Amino acid sequence: MIWHDDSWRDTYDAWKLRSPYDDGPEDECDHEEYEVDILVGRAHCCKCPHSWYQTNEEIAAEIERIRQYDEWTAEQHRRERWRRITGFVRWPIFHLLERIWARKSCSALYDDEIPF
Repeated sequence: MIWHDDSWRDTYDAWKLRSPYDDGPEDECDHEEYEVDILVGRAHCCKCPHSWYQTNEEIAAEIERIRQYDEWTAEQHRRERWRRITGFVRWPIFHLLERIWARKSCSALYDDEIPF
């Protein structure tokens, strides 16, 4: 036995400083929020340090989701570019419609999908 062994202090301090709320069971992670490396096929949970390999079907679904998101962003960029190009034409129409009927002027400037 080593006379100058202070390893007992670590466990004693941990016991003494432990919170009474630490005794309960911890919530298990559902791994719902995760990031995927599609080249390797490895997924990492954002909430806990767990990681796993995905199946080929899951990787294909992730690639499809990324492709659909890229198409959506490209469409939004195209719409925004055309809105900037045609803005000098739409603004006079907007002001004219605003004088005639204020509710119609919103549809000339904004193409929101709000039904009213």
